[in-house]
Amino acid sequence: MFSSPEASACRVLPVRAAGTPDPRPVPPFDVEPAAAEVVVATHRVTYSDRLKVFIGPHEDVDSFLRPLRRMDGHQRYALDLTVLPEPMPATEVTATVSAARGDLALRCAGSADAMTLQLRITVDHVTRRYTLGSPGSRLGLPTVYVPHGDDDTYVYPEEVFTAEHAAEIFRGFFHDGAAPGGLQHREILD
Repeated sequence: MFSSPEASACRVLPVRAAGTPDPRPVPPFDVEPAAAEVVVATHRVTYSDRLKVFIGPHEDVDSFLRPLRRMDGHQRYALDLTVLPEPMPATEVTATVSAARGDLALRCAGSADAMTLQLRITVDHVTRRYTLGSPGSRLGLPTVYVPHGDDDTYVYPEEVFTAEHAAEIFRGFFHDGAAPGGLQHREILD
């Protein structure tokens, strides 16, 4: 049950053994419940194509970007931040909204040390995907291997980011709805 000698030295005593004859009841509250605050969702965050979380402007953007530092390229390999079509109360998010692809999204895939960023934009029912990177020449074929889940991608050296750099780009995208200026967009042609 305990994983270390230090942990086995800790014991939790029942209330009576701690010196109290009986557990004390919770005192009654005469406070009226405050009006429920409506939580608005503006974005969907998908972790490694599995877990979906809906967030809004009230969120601390760093709280969902922490997993970028834990990405390993295999089990934890992707984060997708999709802008919802319109802000909506979190209680009204349906299965259809949850499964919808979205017209604007920023995705990263890889590991904390080497990840690629892709921007997906849909305009007039035409979807375009771009790999983001620092300015530079893109001559020849991409040579940097970035594994993610069961897939792998090859990108140019200027298109490889660390978790810390990617977090700044996600933060800008979350607040502004666009990739920060200064990044080069290379269209992905399928």
